[in-house]
Amino acid sequence: MHMAAIPYGVPVAIFKRWRLFMTIFLAVVLSGVAYLAIATKKYESTAELVITFGNWSTPEVERAPATELTPSDRREIVLANAAILHSHDLAQATISSFGIERVYPDIAENPPSRGTPMDAAVTRFLDSLQAVAGAQDNIITLSLQHPDRDLAPQLVRKLIDLYVARQTQIYHNPHEGFLASEVKQAETRLTNAQNALEQFKDRWGITNYDQEEEDLLTQRGDLDTSLHVARANLAQAQQKQKQLEQLLQTVPQKVPETANGEKYRALDEARTRLAELQTKQSQMLTTYRPGGPATAALRAGIAAAQKEVAAREAELEGRSANAPNTVYQTVETDYLRAAADAKSSAEPVQVLEGQMATLDKRLAELRSNRSTFNGLTREYQMAEDAYKTLSVQHTDALVKGNLNNERISPATVLSEPTHPYRPVRPRTLITLAVCLMGGFILATIAVLMREARDDRFTTAEQVVYLLDLPVLASFERQPHRPPLQLLAYGDGE
Repeated sequence: MHMAAIPYGVPVAIFKRWRLFMTIFLAVVLSGVAYLAIATKKYESTAELVITFGNWSTPEVERAPATELTPSDRREIVLANAAILHSHDLAQATISSFGIERVYPDIAENPPSRGTPMDAAVTRFLDSLQAVAGAQDNIITLSLQHPDRDLAPQLVRKLIDLYVARQTQIYHNPHEGFLASEVKQAETRLTNAQNALEQFKDRWGITNYDQEEEDLLTQRGDLDTSLHVARANLAQAQQKQKQLEQLLQTVPQKVPETANGEKYRALDEARTRLAELQTKQSQMLTTYRPGGPATAALRAGIAAAQKEVAAREAELEGRSANAPNTVYQTVETDYLRAAADAKSSAEPVQVLEGQMATLDKRLAELRSNRSTFNGLTREYQMAEDAYKTLSVQHTDALVKGNLNNERISPATVLSEPTHPYRPVRPRTLITLAVCLMGGFILATIAVLMREARDDRFTTAEQVVYLLDLPVLASFERQPHRPPLQLLAYGDGE
C-alpha cells in the first residue's frame, strides 16, 4: 500500500508504528550521546602569519630596481609558504622536539602494526594541522587540534620556529663561496685589463683618446688655415721682391746734375749775345750786301760769339759731376724691405709646416693604434661589468647569508598561538542536532518502509480514499489478550 499517496499518511503511519519509530530514533540519539561521552576532546590553537614582499621582506641593498610582483606571483609565494608549514619533515621535527610519548602517548603505548610510530604520529599531526592561505591577502592561518590544551600552543609555536629555520635553509644561496672566488677572478681580470690600458696610454701619451683626436683635428684645421695665410703672405712678399729687383735693373744709380743758378750765367749770357748777333745779321742782310764790310764784320762777331759759347759749354762740362739717383735709392729701400718681409714670412711657414707634420704624425699614430686601444678599452669595460655584476650577486648572497644567520624571514607572526579554553572536538550541539535530525529521518524512513510492506487497511480514511465507498462503522483494534473476565475465571479455577 502506498502511504505517500494518502493524505496524512506519514503522520498516521508514524503514530501507528510509534514503537519502531522511537526505537530507531532513540538508538541514533543514544549513539550520538555515546560518541560524545567516549570521544577524545581536542583543543585547537590558532596562529596567523603574514608574508611580506619587496623591500619589507629583506634589508635594502644597493642593487638594480626590484621587479614588481604580480598578484599571481604573490599568491604562489603565499601558497608555497603554506605548503612548507604543512610539510612532512616539519611535522616530524616538531614531534621529535617534544617526543612521541608526550605528543601522542596512545601511539607510543600501542605502536601500529605497519610502519613506525613516527609515521603514524606525523600522519595524525598533519590531519589535525591546517595551514590556510587567504584568498585575497598574504596571511596564513595556522591551526592545530590536540587533546592536550596546554601542549597545543606549544606545538604551534615550535612549528613556526622550525618553519622560519627551514625557510632560511630553503632560500639559502649555496653559491656564496663560488661567487667569492668568481669575484676574486673578476677583480684580477679587471686589474690586468686596467694595467694594460694604462700602460698603453702612458706609452703613447694618451689621456682621453677620443678627446685628444678631436683636439688634434681642431688644431690641424686651425694650423692649416694659418699655413695658407702664411704661404699667401710669403708668396706676396717674394713677388714684390722680384718686381723691385727687376725695377732696380732698369733705374740708374746716378744722374747728371742739372745746370742752374750762378754757375751757368756766363754760358747763358754768351748764348744771348750770339742770338742777338744772329738776329742782327738777319736784319742787315735785308739792306746790306752779303759781301760788304759791315756784313763781314758782323759775321766775324757771330763767329767770335759761337767760339765763346762753345768755350763756356766745354768749361761747364768739365766742371759738372753725376749726382746719386733718389729714385734708385727709394726702389732699393723698398727692395730691402720686401726681402726682409719675404724672409720673415718664410719662417712662419716653416714653423707651421713643422707643426702640421707633427700633428699629422700624431694623428697617424692614434689612428694606427685605434684598434688596439678599442680592444683594451672593450676588455676593461667587460671586466668591469663582470666585476660589478658578480659583486652585486656576492653582496646579495652575503646579505641572504646574514639573514639566515639572524633567522630573518619574510614571514612574520601576526598573531601568537592562542591558548584554548574549551574543546573544539567533538562539537556537542552540532552532534546532538545531527543525531536528532538523523534519528528522525531514519526512523521515518523505517516506518514508511514497514508500512509499505503492509497491505492491510488500518484507518477509515484509507478505505474511503482507495475504494471510494462510504464507511458505515469502524472498530478500534483491540490488543491480542483474553478478556479480563476469562483471566479472572481462569485464575479462579
